[in-house]
Formats: sequence, structure tokens, C-alpha cells
Amino acid sequence: MALTQVINKGIGAGNTVTGEGSATTSLQQGLAKAWVLAGNGAELVDSFNIASGADNGTGDYTYTFTSAMSSANFESSATPSNWAKRYGLIATRTTTTIQLKFYDDADALADVTNGIAVHGDLA
Repeated sequence: MALTQVINKGIGAGNTVTGEGSATTSLQQGLAKAWVLAGNGAELVDSFNIASGADNGTGDYTYTFTSAMSSANFESSATPSNWAKRYGLIATRTTTTIQLKFYDDADALADVTNGIAVHGDLA
């Protein structure tokens, strides 16, 4: 296992780390700004920067950020934890929320345990 080395010390935009080989990444830019593991519906099992989850109906969940994003132009990935279900899509996103919809193999909305990771800039 390779150890991560901090190249620049202190807190700020200049913090970079190097992992395997010589590739580096910015600590501020490279880390997830929010993530959640949800159980039944939008029940929060574990999370970071997620204040709450709402179950809007079958397969339709909204998560509210504790700290807002700087714009709605952030990226995220959504993963259904039940492999019998096929995919999740971002329905809407604002600086303070993200709404996800999950579908089964027949393209019908389906309840799933799920996880998301959000990348972008905090406000």
C-alpha cells in the first residue's frame, strides 16, 4: 500500500497530495463534498454534509445539504445498493438539494437502498 504524502503544508487551495506514482490532486478539488448511504427510502444510515433525506414516493428521494454548494453545477453519482434494480438518475439539483430517481429493470420507479457522492465547490 502506498502512503499519501502531503506536498504543501497548511490549509488552503494550494494543498496537494500525491498517491501512487507521481500523480497529484488538490485536496479541496478532489474530495467528495457530500455523500450518503441511505437505507429504506431516504433513511440516512451514514452521511457527510447531508442534513436530511426525504422520500417523495416510490423510487424518488431528495437529500438536503448541511452546507450549500456554490452553484447547482456540481456532479454526483447515484448507486442503487440492490443489484436487482438497474439505475439511478439525478432528477433535479440546486445549491442546497439533490433529487434522485431510481428505476428497476422494467424502467419503473423502484424503492432501493442507495448511495450518492457529490463533487463540486462548496459555497
